[in-house]
Amino acid sequence: MPPKQKITKEELLECAARIAEENGILAVTSRSVAKEAGCSIQPVFSQFPTMEILRQETFDYVCKKSVEEVLMFEKYPDYFARTSKWVIDLARKKPNLFRLIYMSGGFHGNQLLDVMMDYENNRDMLLKMTQLYELDFEVCRDILMRSFLLLIGVGTMICENRMDFSDEQVMSMMKQTVSDMVHGAKGAKS
Repeated sequence: MPPKQKITKEELLECAARIAEENGILAVTSRSVAKEAGCSIQPVFSQFPTMEILRQETFDYVCKKSVEEVLMFEKYPDYFARTSKWVIDLARKKPNLFRLIYMSGGFHGNQLLDVMMDYENNRDMLLKMTQLYELDFEVCRDILMRSFLLLIGVGTMICENRMDFSDEQVMSMMKQTVSDMVHGAKGAKS
């Protein structure tokens, strides 16, 4: 008899992420993941004893993969613009993943800024902002958070209300808003 094929946790999370992308996080169940993986539900239950754990780990997995995608832009001088476009593309092309990452409550009530600063790429972006704009860390942190809120708001309007902002409109809005915040901060500093 051939040995049983062992399904890894990573493979199960890949299946769960595909289900979440296609049908939303509520479609991620032990049965749907088992079906997608081509196995019984036993391997799913052995890795994820509750639905809450399965969905939270799916959220964490999708966030990790998303950060990996965004980090591909890190070495480009227009990193902020590329990252913004990535978020807007996610809202347009993968609305279920946009909802999962930004609208599902997966961060469990943590403060936005704390969650943002958990990611090294955001800390790096913040340091670049302090150098580029010649503003202190706290001011740049505030600018980063407010620009992120604008970006997620626009992404939500695209995702949920099918608003038709072009990439150029979104990038122009983001650039102008950041510029206004930087000028306002510099004006308050003098």
